[in-house]
Amino acid sequence: MKRTIIYSLLLSLLFVACSEKVLDVKNENSYDGSTFFTSATAFSEASTAMYTPLLYQGMYSREFYFIFDLLGNDAEKNFPLQGSLLELPLYTHTPNSGELNYFFNSCYKMVFRTNFVIDKLQNWQTNITTDVALKDRITGEAQFLRSLSYFWLVTCFGDVPLKEKLADHYIIESPRVPKAQVWTSIEAGLTAAIAKLPLNYSNASDYGRVTKGAAIALLGKVYLFQKKYTEAAAQFALLSAAPYDYALAGSLDDMFVKDLKTKETIFAVMHAEWLGWGVGNAYYMFGGQEGWGGKATITGRAMEYGFNDWWNVLVSEAVVNSFTYLNESGVSYTDPRAAKTFYSAAGAKGGDATFCDQCPDGVKQYGEKVKEGQKSWRKYELYESRNNYGQPDSYINSQVIRYADVLLMQAEAFIESNQVSAALPLINRVRDRSGAFQYTTLGDQTKARTILRRERQMELAGEQARYFDLIRWGILKETINAEKQAAIGISPVKDYHILLPIPQAERDANPTLNAQVTNNWN
Repeated sequence: MKRTIIYSLLLSLLFVACSEKVLDVKNENSYDGSTFFTSATAFSEASTAMYTPLLYQGMYSREFYFIFDLLGNDAEKNFPLQGSLLELPLYTHTPNSGELNYFFNSCYKMVFRTNFVIDKLQNWQTNITTDVALKDRITGEAQFLRSLSYFWLVTCFGDVPLKEKLADHYIIESPRVPKAQVWTSIEAGLTAAIAKLPLNYSNASDYGRVTKGAAIALLGKVYLFQKKYTEAAAQFALLSAAPYDYALAGSLDDMFVKDLKTKETIFAVMHAEWLGWGVGNAYYMFGGQEGWGGKATITGRAMEYGFNDWWNVLVSEAVVNSFTYLNESGVSYTDPRAAKTFYSAAGAKGGDATFCDQCPDGVKQYGEKVKEGQKSWRKYELYESRNNYGQPDSYINSQVIRYADVLLMQAEAFIESNQVSAALPLINRVRDRSGAFQYTTLGDQTKARTILRRERQMELAGEQARYFDLIRWGILKETINAEKQAAIGISPVKDYHILLPIPQAERDANPTLNAQVTNNWN
């Protein structure tokens, strides 16, 4: 027995000695946070990884467009729509709604990645001129992406946990902070980003990265949401003067059907055509972005919305009707942008009556495929050149901020500052691109506001802008209820719907945050 104890003691000492020796040895065959970030190449790769949450669940691979097109009533449900997505157009979503949980989490995943990269950049010691420039640029990219995440979080959820450095992510019970503090942080981040970001990139492989112009545009938008109209107008004005060369594309089709690289795009989420299993799973949009999704970067929007494919949603009657209004002579007028936005049988309400205009087997009539009265999305679809998809493989980039949006936001800032005449040429410039008549006057502030809001509804339909516009204008409840009452006889929006619910999973994981939630909602 004694001999057994001695052998046991010797064996345990051997394990202790071996364990200490193993702990002192670095694994030379793999990287960690302390060994990877030592070169420009490593930081370039890390900077690319900051963008990937834009394709995560809740974001532009799938849920983002459903959430905000349905809540903003740009889209309405069609019979194939299933699951908790059905809650969104009826405003019956809850703290357990999966899509909203995904969105909340992906925003914070992007915040974490940006804070992680910024932290590593601060510890990168280099005197090489090109490395110093790269360090500044990537810091600016990170500050923009973090600010974009917080812009979505604060506008959708109000008070939220604010994590401005890597160490903040290790605090499990982070409290919510007032919206004003979040807005201040966003402004500071974007101001710093503007100073660091380039006007453009010389390498074609960097197309889609954040630029100085994108940060300026987002800062202007941030000011606009806070009703800082003078500051907003000043930021937007910068983008129409040298050294910036933004311009409206020749046609909406250039961005939403042909996916050309135009000077109108200020910031967009990049997508690439799915070319086979070598780049990952075509259905990664349902999850697995960090695993079996591989390198796939397509968006499922075209497949989900397309009338010859899954056809989960229709264009709402509110959007369709917005394209018909009175001209300055009081005569009913159909805006030509309708034909670039939706398909309709026989061109009803101004929609496009045909598809497959460039297909090998010839032009097809939209009315042969649908029930009478159903309008389907043309924007972000490839039906001008193909009959259907068969799988989600759209490569059309998702526009986040484009120049037409900036011009209309600048016009809004002028109108809200009661400088109506200054808004007139901006609105007419956007209208001229599509051949719409030119206004000779916008009238008084009230009339000008009505015109501007209709312009945004038409120009940006299906781009997830409407919901955020209605929130900014403070008219979400009255507008959606009126539209739903006219369409299906319900008024679903309550006062508490002005903010999205804090996800239940987040509340369960963070008791401090949970204690700040009222009425089991926000």
